[in-house]
Amino acid sequence: MAVGFDLWVLAVYITVFIVAAFKAGEFQWLWASVLLWLGFSVIGAQLLPGILGITYLAPLYIPHFYIALASLFFFINHWKKLPEKGWWQAQETNGFISLFAVSGMLMTAVFLLLAFLVYLRFPTGITPYVMPALLQMYALKPAYWFVAQALIMLIFYVHRSLISKEPVTRFSGKQLQAGVLMAFLFQTAYVFNELLNIRFG
Repeated sequence: MAVGFDLWVLAVYITVFIVAAFKAGEFQWLWASVLLWLGFSVIGAQLLPGILGITYLAPLYIPHFYIALASLFFFINHWKKLPEKGWWQAQETNGFISLFAVSGMLMTAVFLLLAFLVYLRFPTGITPYVMPALLQMYALKPAYWFVAQALIMLIFYVHRSLISKEPVTRFSGKQLQAGVLMAFLFQTAYVFNELLNIRFG
């Protein structure tokens, strides 16, 4: 059976996180992510036997959920407000894992906000089409999510390191706001494209 593109990207995403977490010594974050996956799989096996479970691929399609939730350990241990107004820094850690944590949290926060706003209006208007599109992006075709997160990381790196000549572990309020905007644009673009496919596909 051919392996789909999303599955390949999924494997790369999980591998990158595991390697980066090990190199940065983020074992609390790493093991919390694993425990969340195990917990979700066990509970899922009780609710949807034959679909969810440790031996099934479905729970592995949302590593960004486990990783973002478990990244609270990263923020508790490293995220500090600087004396300068509107500045924060991830201290005693490296740039890549910092960008990974921040971009993942921004993407997740925007997704939850969009899902909540759609839920408030459901089932009026086009919300019956928007909600499935959001869930598809998040859980069924996560490759788009991973690419969007990687783009946010890259833009943050270029801005902070190459343009501003500062450590990438430093984040300004405006930078975080820009990250929220990018996450919003990426996710709404996916939904808009899915709606066009429904209308003209």
